[in-house]
Amino acid sequence: MATPSLKLRLHVLGSKIHKWLAIFVGVQVLLWMGTGALMSFLDLEEVRSEHVVSREQEALPADAPLPAWVVNDGTLAAVTTRSLDGDAVTEIRKVDGSVSLHDPVTGRNLSPISAATAKSIALRAWTGPRTTIEGARLVHEPVGTEFHGPFPAWQVTYADEASTRIYIDATSGTLGAARSDTWRLFDFIWGLHIMDWTERDRINSWWLLLFGIGGTIIALSGFVLLANRMPRLRRRAKKSKLA
Repeated sequence: MATPSLKLRLHVLGSKIHKWLAIFVGVQVLLWMGTGALMSFLDLEEVRSEHVVSREQEALPADAPLPAWVVNDGTLAAVTTRSLDGDAVTEIRKVDGSVSLHDPVTGRNLSPISAATAKSIALRAWTGPRTTIEGARLVHEPVGTEFHGPFPAWQVTYADEASTRIYIDATSGTLGAARSDTWRLFDFIWGLHIMDWTERDRINSWWLLLFGIGGTIIALSGFVLLANRMPRLRRRAKKSKLA
């Protein structure tokens, strides 16, 4: 009997590796596709129980101990004293979600914060290699997929290599999203992954559901084809037919 050529031996070896590797990898592909289709079908609000649980803030009791200059008119949700850029400030939150900053002693309104304060807050928050502030601008509407509020907010840009930007709530002075070139690349790839090219946060699109179902069918049909190529299974099928 002639010895199989090197090309034929490599072909047989490659076919075996491909076949057995397809089983292990195919199982995970099937799980990816199947679970992806299922997640696209489910409503996120129901998954998070947002349709049955209220997160509205309660108003402070009428007898709550407050600074003398604060008037409790039934709309207050929280009055707290905290640090802002190294100084003590009193933050007042109302049940409608609005926030304002005040001087703890006089009650003077400190909102919105200035650009200089926003830059100082950004520098205090920075923990990377030494850098400076390139600029700051006030934004009143969504900035692409980077930031969706609350507004108004200060967009502070660092002078680092990754072009990092941080968003600071102009009303409360709290830190919001921090975005860099790495995040922007990930955001683009994520949009391709979930097939949402604009908002990057919708996993319930029909496109994703249809492709998830299609991928599941492809994976299942691939297992069927793979089973038909298994020598033992074919021999058993022939024996059962002859019997």
